[in-house]
Amino acid sequence: MQPTYSDIYALLTGDPKPEAYFNSLPGYIQDQIRNKKHQPGSYEALVRMVRESEKVF
Repeated sequence: MQPTYSDIYALLTGDPKPEAYFNSLPGYIQDQIRNKKHQPGSYEALVRMVRESEKVF
């Protein structure tokens, strides 16, 4: 099981895998995630949030 972090910034600085994934995303998706009230605290939550965001576009 992956560790859980308090917010997207802690997640990205605490683990290289989510950081690489996040940096590979288009800017508009990165912005959407940064602006969410409830930010992902794990790699799995980040992937889920990206998939949900992609369904909108």
